[in-house]
Amino acid sequence: MQTVYERIWSVLEADPGHRGLTRNLPRPDLAELGRSLLKAGEVFILSGFPVQRAGGTGETDGPVGAVNIARGLAAVGKKAAIVTDEASCAAILAACEIAAPDTDVYCVPKRGAAAYCYQLFKHHRPTHIIAIERPGKAADGHYHNARGEIIDELLSDTDLLLYAQGVTTVGIGDGGNELGMGALRSIVESRVDNGREICAEAPADFTLTAGVSNWWGWGICAVLSAVTGRDLLPTEKQEEKLLRTIVAQGCVDGITGQAELTVDHLSKEENFAVLRALHQALAIPDFSAMEPQTARRIFRRDALVRPTAGMCAGYAQCNLIVLPSALAADFREFARRNPFSCPVLEESEKGSRKLKTIAADADIARDFPKYRVWRDGVLTDEPLDVEQWWNDDLVAFLIGCSFSFEDALLKAGVPVRHIEEGKNVPMYRTNIDCVPYGAFSGKMVVSMRPMTPETAEKAREITARMPRVHGAPIHMGDPRAIGIRDLSRPDFGEAVTVREGEIPVFWPCGVTPQSVVMNVCPPFAITHAPGHMFLADVKNIDLMD
Repeated sequence: MQTVYERIWSVLEADPGHRGLTRNLPRPDLAELGRSLLKAGEVFILSGFPVQRAGGTGETDGPVGAVNIARGLAAVGKKAAIVTDEASCAAILAACEIAAPDTDVYCVPKRGAAAYCYQLFKHHRPTHIIAIERPGKAADGHYHNARGEIIDELLSDTDLLLYAQGVTTVGIGDGGNELGMGALRSIVESRVDNGREICAEAPADFTLTAGVSNWWGWGICAVLSAVTGRDLLPTEKQEEKLLRTIVAQGCVDGITGQAELTVDHLSKEENFAVLRALHQALAIPDFSAMEPQTARRIFRRDALVRPTAGMCAGYAQCNLIVLPSALAADFREFARRNPFSCPVLEESEKGSRKLKTIAADADIARDFPKYRVWRDGVLTDEPLDVEQWWNDDLVAFLIGCSFSFEDALLKAGVPVRHIEEGKNVPMYRTNIDCVPYGAFSGKMVVSMRPMTPETAEKAREITARMPRVHGAPIHMGDPRAIGIRDLSRPDFGEAVTVREGEIPVFWPCGVTPQSVVMNVCPPFAITHAPGHMFLADVKNIDLMD
């Protein structure tokens, strides 16, 4: 049975244009690519291929894929910038405006291109660079189109970006002359017309080929969808709008040279058939119906990295803080004095990764989808497991989570906006002091859900019966009253829409211990990544008073 990543590759290796490059190639680890992108800082996306027979204007293949990658990265909270040159700049700017408005676009000049790219890299320090349908220099030092013609005068030199040290690189192409295809030189030379002359020299860490390069714009979104369990693929309507936008800005089909809604001489319908196949390949499961043990096994394999809101409906979810044993007694008392923000459901034995009460066959070091590692109050890593950091002196506290009461809210007809919008719940530091004890003190963190005043009151009545997962709201209404200046800029998680007539409703949050860690700076601590919880075997109904 194929994995989701094998299904994605199988869709994209189709070769309707008979270019000859896609079949039976070495397959990169797409799951690893997805996990790598989730850890990215800023991502540079290079695109834009000038068409000589159209006077050097940019082609339709590349810009659409680049913008889709930027859109997909934005959906998982990553910053992207698209780097291009004059031939495609206007089209990419227009496409970003409608599909990826927070994406910066940089137009590299022909004169001084290398210096411009160097300064761009130095200023931004991207962690990942993705080249999609971007020309790459061949062994002779020149850029070539598929016919072998030299096109140096039509574009700016951006090759050096793919040679940057300490950066994860991705090369996407369909003909072998694209930046990043150097790793496939022997294959390009043997399968592609003019392959020996046109093959790009620069290799990439991940080399992705397709019948049309644009398709890997969808493909990257599909990989991110698979690793996060969220459908991040665009609709056909969105795609048609993007294609019409770049054609209106002068882009042409790279093969025909005509300004038409085609890509590499394939009709809009032929291209959209690939998008439909990718949607079918994803087959994202119903996470709300999943059993906790199943979810934990998936997390343990690093096969899914996503916020757990809406997962395993009816079961409790837990926050985490792990501390050296010398601090455990102080934190235990701190939690007892702050029962709504830190309701401890279970404490592990010293050095043990097992639990006795809330879950069977659990591994505290591997069963959360994502963790945080802290040293002296500074976040130093966000790994998918913490096996390498675990030692026999650590004590774990599993703390009730407000995700646990969301199933009850939904069953009562109370909407939960971050689930509706497929986002992580927004969380904010407040001006509310926790009751200090020993080494621990700090401000309470709250989670927020927008509601009408009527539904907020219903939510208050429901959650008041569940004090072990934070209980009733701590505040409703004006966020400034608890020290929150801007709802659109949460300290943790993602902002959600607050509609007219709604008020923000705030609950104590189990991320409070992370705020305390940042305040008191213990020498070492492990927490969960906000929103990425432990799924317990305990039913929510068993936590109700």
